[in-house]
Amino acid sequence: GVAAGAIEAASTQPLTYAKNCIQQKVRVSLDPRIMYRGTPASMLADGTLIGAQFWVCGFLQKQIVRGTPRDLTFAEEVGSAYLAGFTSGVPCTILELTMIQQQRHGGSSFGTLRRLYAHNGLSGLFRGFVPSSQREAFFAVGYLGLSPRVERVCDSMDMSPTASVAAGSIISGVLCAAITHPFDTCKSIIQGDLATGGLSATARALYRENGIQGFFRGYPARAAMICCCFFIFNETKLRLGVALFPERLLDKDDRRTE
Repeated sequence: GVAAGAIEAASTQPLTYAKNCIQQKVRVSLDPRIMYRGTPASMLADGTLIGAQFWVCGFLQKQIVRGTPRDLTFAEEVGSAYLAGFTSGVPCTILELTMIQQQRHGGSSFGTLRRLYAHNGLSGLFRGFVPSSQREAFFAVGYLGLSPRVERVCDSMDMSPTASVAAGSIISGVLCAAITHPFDTCKSIIQGDLATGGLSATARALYRENGIQGFFRGYPARAAMICCCFFIFNETKLRLGVALFPERLLDKDDRRTE
């Protein structure tokens, strides 16, 4: 999970940067020095979050089955994924706030955290927690709950393993992006401009300014990013999982890794 998150963050940094700029109405620069600013913080954030979500979701699913050899229901998969994503909202808020502030103002990660703490104390480090936790909750549902279900349906239709993963990533990614984008837009604005209010104030201002479409600024870039994320997560989990835990996964995933 940690490796998948870090690889995804480095691979999709240009899309993440463009999405954040569009949401905050800041000019998009093609200068790589600006576009990739905050990448280490982003890799740390995504590696931490995805690793935590994988672990928490797996732990909850083990508690659900309690050693009984059975498949999880779709509701059980979705519920465990939602709770795993919501829990990761705590580190997500701090890490992504640091990344966004670095993208806008530069500086080191430590210097950015120190400036945020000086601005509003400990609560300043958790700016945007509510939209962050809800975005992560539904994001986790997308790749830990919905995407595997779509893949299994595609497998039953005798599609190739790569095509099944791609279909699951695209279908779940586009849907997940639509559900989570309003939360992400509000979060990006709240964390990008420290002078703005909280979630309700930001949402009201967005609606007054642009109506419902205001909540979907940067949606194409983020939808593309999430589809790439889900594909990277699934492929990394498959390839690294078999390499690191062959005794557990090789027989199960033999067909997919041929």
